[in-house]
Amino acid sequence: MGNDQGTPDTHEAQDTRETQGTQGTLARIFTSLGSQRWPAPAPHLALIETELATDEPMDTMVTVIGRMGGMDAPDFSAVDWDAALAPYTDLEFPAYYRMPFHSVPGGWLSEAAATGDRAAMEAIYADAHVDRSLGIRRELAALVPEDATTIVDFGSGSGDGPAAVARRLPNAEVLGLEASPFMLTAAQVQNADCANLRFEQGFVESSGLEADSVDAVTITLVLHECPDEVKAKILTEAHRILRPGGVVVLTDTPNDDLDKNRGFYEPYRLQWRTFDPDDALTTAGFTGVEHHHVAPPLWSRTARKG
Repeated sequence: MGNDQGTPDTHEAQDTRETQGTQGTLARIFTSLGSQRWPAPAPHLALIETELATDEPMDTMVTVIGRMGGMDAPDFSAVDWDAALAPYTDLEFPAYYRMPFHSVPGGWLSEAAATGDRAAMEAIYADAHVDRSLGIRRELAALVPEDATTIVDFGSGSGDGPAAVARRLPNAEVLGLEASPFMLTAAQVQNADCANLRFEQGFVESSGLEADSVDAVTITLVLHECPDEVKAKILTEAHRILRPGGVVVLTDTPNDDLDKNRGFYEPYRLQWRTFDPDDALTTAGFTGVEHHHVAPPLWSRTARKG
């Protein structure tokens, strides 16, 4: 009579086949996201495949992907991507930026990353706030001083962060500074209602903005995607452009969070484990560092330029 429960070896072989099948399916999904307008380098696919072959659990990633289809997403069907991207074709991106972030070929240099950004954020933070990521954005916007009249958001992505600030402070001028032309295009489409918000392309570690020229700088979910030397440059640049007494609002994910999101490739995951925001802000010249817990699981710090 056969053993209906199967032998341990049989179960192990079945688990292995199921895991390999899941990894293969995910690899095909991510590979399909590559941009035809800005083709990803060949090493991107190898990095993605290696990440998906991890022995660590990928439950969080699978849950997020499953949720994304049920999230409201902006309509990009009318976007002429060739026309939108035309002004940016000659730009040079630094090596640290040209990585397949979140296992998307091309990383932030892809339509898929830009058009799927809000749905992904909504899915990631579905359990963190009653209004998901957009609710979290509103909570974080409340950390910007009410009397700030000029605010710059570093690494604005698809623009929902600076848009929340612009809606809260309608008399302020808000600038979203972002490197990816895909993200800039998405940001302008999905936040077109904010008359006091504009977007510009730039690398936030060298913004080109005048020294002592703004009241507040916001940096949300940016530093964990940068190597340590760039983190330091970004905070130094924020300090440079702030007026004396100006405020930086720094928000990011816990140090161990990237380890919980295996499957989504994060090139600077290991460096993030040891990042100390208080020390980084102090080293950049900021004083009066304060801790805020307005949007768990994210952490926030505010600090001032002396």
